[in-house]
Amino acid sequence: MGIKILKKDSQFLGVLLGLLLPGLFFGLLFILDLIFSNLLKTEEILSIELIKLLSIFVNIIPIRYYFLKLKYELTGRGVLLVTFIYVVVYFWLIYN
Repeated sequence: MGIKILKKDSQFLGVLLGLLLPGLFFGLLFILDLIFSNLLKTEEILSIELIKLLSIFVNIIPIRYYFLKLKYELTGRGVLLVTFIYVVVYFWLIYN
């Protein structure tokens, strides 16, 4: 089973998922990093750049799910588009 709204072939849904999932994953990794660095009494365990990069690549999961399992081209393309933009902006900020 799953949430019915996530089982639609819509480019808007793909863009929305592509924007929200990395933000949620970034927040989760950032909080976990804070908790573990406080427990271990050290500086940050993961650098902020690594957390950003890992957060971008969490979109591979819905891309694979929508393209291969559900065969929803529009939703998969929406997530892929946002992921591509995130990757370009990430590397542009790092190397500029």
